[in-house]
Amino acid sequence: MNHTNADTFVIKEANQHESRVLKDFVRFPYRLYKDNPYWVPPLMGEEKRFLSRKHNPFLKKNPVVFYVCYRGETPVGRIAGIINKEHNNYHKDKTAFFGFFESIDDETVAELLFQAVSQWVKEKGADSLRGPTNFTINDVSAVLLDGFDETPFLMMPYNLAYYEELYRKNGFDIAMRFFAYEVTQDTIKFPKLLDRLSKRLKNNDIQIRNINFKQFDMDFKIIVDLFNRAWNKNWGFAPISFQEAVEEFKKVKIFARPDLILIAEHKGEPAGFALALPDINQVLKPLRGRLFPFNWLKLLWNLKKIDRIRVALMGVLEEHRSKGIDLMFYKKIVDNSLRHDYYRAELSWILENNHMMNRVLQHINAKKSKVYAIFEKKLK
Repeated sequence: MNHTNADTFVIKEANQHESRVLKDFVRFPYRLYKDNPYWVPPLMGEEKRFLSRKHNPFLKKNPVVFYVCYRGETPVGRIAGIINKEHNNYHKDKTAFFGFFESIDDETVAELLFQAVSQWVKEKGADSLRGPTNFTINDVSAVLLDGFDETPFLMMPYNLAYYEELYRKNGFDIAMRFFAYEVTQDTIKFPKLLDRLSKRLKNNDIQIRNINFKQFDMDFKIIVDLFNRAWNKNWGFAPISFQEAVEEFKKVKIFARPDLILIAEHKGEPAGFALALPDINQVLKPLRGRLFPFNWLKLLWNLKKIDRIRVALMGVLEEHRSKGIDLMFYKKIVDNSLRHDYYRAELSWILENNHMMNRVLQHINAKKSKVYAIFEKKLK
């Protein structure tokens, strides 16, 4: 399907019969950000795998369309239209999503991309459009609004500063903001009651253990179940399947540290989890998106240079909240990080309306470092 305007722009759909367009879809960000000192090129092979219906469980059961905008023969923008059936079944609504949005600083390009997606999702019965989510809110999602002068932590988005204006000029408003916080080993401060809290948890038969990679499937199923139960009232939540979670975790499992992935248990029953990962963006950036033929050696050599982590996920079942489990998660992650020479951490992302977690992070002297948002508009 092509969309044209009076100028030289054309929108082309990428599909199995348009392999060149799909290649341009994958490669466009590498061209757009080639002179940007902060953007981290993802491994191109992983990007292709993620966009493949053969390998991505989400794509096997949800309609998705990919568009590339061209000026002549040159790609100048891209976008994906997404129908997330699990989200709509869970929320009983008709929300569609867009993702993978990238564009030169040109209002016409952005308008054509959003028009193409809007038309496609309306034909699928959608009455609103939300994003960016790549493909779900559990993947790399949202728009960076503040904090452009630093390399993002792993699995966090980075975009050009003019994107917010392009969204707003196309009728989008902010649906939800998200925050990233940072701490270092020198700045983090835990409240004095921590020792008493630790004893109280122990007296209440609450223990925290590391994930066991020797029984990975069993422990990871526990984490996925805890995520779906602990996050089910969060804004934008949609359940994630074990298969989808495993496919996502495969990207980072080789770098993961078992003592940074924690499970809390109450009388032997799962009560909460925390997942922190070494920031592999620090070693991916110099590879320029390619692992072969020799970059894998550079990657292995540079692993020891990683000195920061991202606390990516944390959840505590509702009946165990306000007991201090989240605070103990942070303390154990900090202590265990020192053993691996990780001295800095990003805690992200935190929903603006998650007042409890925002207060916890303020109590440990975490500083807000970045602001993100997901945008939405009603379709006419």
